[in-house]
Amino acid sequence: MYYFIFLIDKIVKETLGYLSTFDRGFLYGDGIFETLRTYNKKPFQLEDHIARLSNSAKYFDIPFSYTYKQLQKIINQLLDKNNLKDAYIRMTLSRGYGGNGLIPTGVCNPTFVIHTKPLAVYPASLYTTGVSLITSPIRRSTTCPLLRHKTLNFLANYLIKKEAVDKGVHDTLILNTDNHVAECTVSNIFIVEKNTVITPSLNTNILPGITRKVILELCKENGIHASEELFGLNRVIGADEVFITNSLMEVMPVSRIDGQNIGRYIPGDTTRLLHDKYKTLTH
Repeated sequence: MYYFIFLIDKIVKETLGYLSTFDRGFLYGDGIFETLRTYNKKPFQLEDHIARLSNSAKYFDIPFSYTYKQLQKIINQLLDKNNLKDAYIRMTLSRGYGGNGLIPTGVCNPTFVIHTKPLAVYPASLYTTGVSLITSPIRRSTTCPLLRHKTLNFLANYLIKKEAVDKGVHDTLILNTDNHVAECTVSNIFIVEKNTVITPSLNTNILPGITRKVILELCKENGIHASEELFGLNRVIGADEVFITNSLMEVMPVSRIDGQNIGRYIPGDTTRLLHDKYKTLTH
């Protein structure tokens, strides 16, 4: 079975989605991407994801002129052609083909691709048992600007995630070079202390997660005190609750870090409340 994709300017079968071997996304990882999901054919937070993609394109000087309405129409067409309701969506933008060398010469023709696939949901049991994390010896730079964007160069994340896979745990918690907690490989992290929700500050040089933003808004709307701070690993280990977030997993409780139990029960009251409130936004 094949699926339809959007490639550059038209919808084609994925088996006919040919790219140039000189595409800079392939040669240099010169590009950016976004992932999100749908709920009953409705892309969640699509406008925010498009805005982040557009901002990254502007930062890296990659031409990108699609509007929200144009992309919404294309995605809806793909969902219809692929007969999908709950879907995974990935938008990928590379600088495309544009001469030789690190700095392209002449005019580049960007490559833009949208994939929609059946959503691979996380096992329901994980939301009641929680997931385990380990901390990585690899540290995040506090100055590298790439870390604030979803770029096609994901090799550092691959190495860090592989540590978790090799040790049979869900993911890896990453600290930055100042020993402040930053994020996980594909998710943001939150801790709960005495009913206060705390997440690493963007000053730790992390991706400004879309789900992270939604959770902070939900805290404000529901009278839950929330803050963005700099803190170390010990504070995470000693927290009442810990959870991680991204667009696909939503709100996932964490039960163990480096073999140490987190909190008294899983999920904690605040984690459960925020996940319930999050779900009301998706339906």
